[in-house]
Amino acid sequence: MTALLPAPVVEGTAPARRSTAGLGAAAGLGLGAVLVLALVVGGAAPTSPAPGLSAPGPLVDWGLPVVTLAVRIAALGTVGALLFAAVLLPGRVLPGASRRAVRAASWWAAAWGVAAVVQAVLALARLVGVPPGRLTAESARVFLASAPAGDALFGSVAAAVVVAVGARRCTGSGTAGVLLVVAAAAGLVFPTVLTGHSAAAEDHLLTTATLAVHVVAACVWVSGLLAVLLHGRDGAVLPRVAGRFSAVALVAATAVGGSGLLAGWLVLAEGAGLLAGLASGYGVLLVGKTLALAALLALGRHHRRRTLPRLAGGATGSFRRFAAVEVAVMLATVALAVALAASPPPAAAAPPAGTAAAATGPAPAADPAEEFSPPPGHDHGDLVVPVLVDPGGFTVTEPVTAGAVVTVHNPTDTDVTLTAEDGSFDAVIPSGSLTSFPAPGTPGSYPFTSRHSAEFTGVLEVR
Repeated sequence: MTALLPAPVVEGTAPARRSTAGLGAAAGLGLGAVLVLALVVGGAAPTSPAPGLSAPGPLVDWGLPVVTLAVRIAALGTVGALLFAAVLLPGRVLPGASRRAVRAASWWAAAWGVAAVVQAVLALARLVGVPPGRLTAESARVFLASAPAGDALFGSVAAAVVVAVGARRCTGSGTAGVLLVVAAAAGLVFPTVLTGHSAAAEDHLLTTATLAVHVVAACVWVSGLLAVLLHGRDGAVLPRVAGRFSAVALVAATAVGGSGLLAGWLVLAEGAGLLAGLASGYGVLLVGKTLALAALLALGRHHRRRTLPRLAGGATGSFRRFAAVEVAVMLATVALAVALAASPPPAAAAPPAGTAAAATGPAPAADPAEEFSPPPGHDHGDLVVPVLVDPGGFTVTEPVTAGAVVTVHNPTDTDVTLTAEDGSFDAVIPSGSLTSFPAPGTPGSYPFTSRHSAEFTGVLEVR
């Protein structure tokens, strides 16, 4: 992943360049190890599929989180370079260091876009349960048109393309600021709030707002320090840039800490409870992120009290060495965040038999809409569809609007059909695919079956 980082210009010999490459490779291996360990702890490591379900294979299962981490790092490089030019070292006509940062932002954004395309392919393959080579154009169309994950990845790619092209023509901090907003909003916040655990939270508005603040603040904090190291190498520029970043980092770190604790509490409170949630794999990763945040706050305090005064006196080496350690901790925390987003949050605890909740007599009449809540055992992550195909039959998860597009997910290894008893629809759903068909134009209940098995039955409610 860190191979995407542009190597600093080093005056010296070939051994020095080899040493830098070796450090980059070691950092990449270290981040990969942190990511794999966190996936195992959080319960997001690949597992064998249930009988009858197709599987995308280990390349997709392990490659998706690795590519996701690469996307995050490329996005951080892009935002950091633009932050450097727009805020840390601005100018109506950009100074030399800022011009170099903007050019680097273009390359970072290009890497971001390429990695996001690969991420989209792997994400789709994982959602439908087939290797990338078996993906169909219909699955890709439905993914981009109907799935929140598709919208999110399209937003990332679009933002990366805009920044990659726009940064080539950027000559002032105003334009850099506009590109910074595009990269942060369209490329980071929009995809984050569309997917992940916040998208399905009960208190959606509060959880989404908290997550948006957390993502922006964390991105500014991590990418800003990364940019200071990469683009503030000039000894005459570094003290000014580091001083400005220190003020920005203080605000960002405070926002990261507050929003992160609130977001974690909201997720755990909706599940099995705070204490039980902390004992889960998800909770362990959350505690790990919290400890990493505490370490970063301690490092930041040391910066403000020790290395910044020394830097003002001309001692740049101490600041750079300490900042490099801080960036390493930050990137390891990013790897934890990728694993945390992929890990299942603690499940809600059901009231035990014999409790007041279970012994209050007959349940009240259910709201008809609740009949279409996604049933237990059908969590497909970022994919929510009205009709789901399982090895044993159909699951209708929600009603649809008359004339709307009905999306169907078939992760099994068997082709099925959705054939209405009245003939109003008859759709072929290939194995390992996403597809769609138009719902009937008249509201009502539409029983359907499959020509491949009389045991596959369901009822599509049209409203």
